[in-house]
Amino acid sequence: MLLAASIGLLPRDRADDVVRRMQRTAEGYGVGFHCSGIEEDAEAGLAVSYTVREEPPSTVSHAQALSTVSSMAGSLGSGGGLAGRILARIFEAESDAHRLPPEQVHLHEIGRPQALLNIAGIGLVVPMVAPPGERVLCSTITTGRGITVTSHGTMRIPAPAAAFLLRGLAHVPGDHPGERATPTGLAAVSVIAHGHSDEPPAHPSARSVGFGTKRFAGRLGRVVMTRS
Repeated sequence: MLLAASIGLLPRDRADDVVRRMQRTAEGYGVGFHCSGIEEDAEAGLAVSYTVREEPPSTVSHAQALSTVSSMAGSLGSGGGLAGRILARIFEAESDAHRLPPEQVHLHEIGRPQALLNIAGIGLVVPMVAPPGERVLCSTITTGRGITVTSHGTMRIPAPAAAFLLRGLAHVPGDHPGERATPTGLAAVSVIAHGHSDEPPAHPSARSVGFGTKRFAGRLGRVVMTRS
């Protein structure tokens, strides 16, 4: 959702260029990248999805994940600094959850090529919409509630790694069951955001909606981004 919303804030020609870069890079990892327009509840936005041609590895090591994200960032034409910091934050959270040094942590879902490509994509696009030095604010995060099923089994929301990433971020569980804030999204926000505000700009110069693939109380999950 964050990647889709970020792409939506770009001018059309730059957004098209980003999609082409993502598709080209995805091909090299046996992944299909898709960015589609969606309209729901009178809101128009974008949704990002991935298709995988072959079964990915069940686990990915610290070194493998860092190397893959770095290679993806290079293919995308990104410096890779932001993507690397987001991935490092994820390893910090998993390290805390498993009580292991980050170098000994192996990733499951987040280590899949499409998940790492999503991180590399955020690292590419976010600096385009919020150049270094520009202040980025995040509204209160809705985490969801109930339980979620992961490769580690059934866990209460937020799962331990997500709970680590939520430290210092304003958040509420919300009214509906299901995981509404993923570890990747939380890691990205924890690296990108400089503070919190639930007051959107009175007269935003641009607004974008990034839709997710899961529904909560009948509505697709979404991230809204604005530029003042």
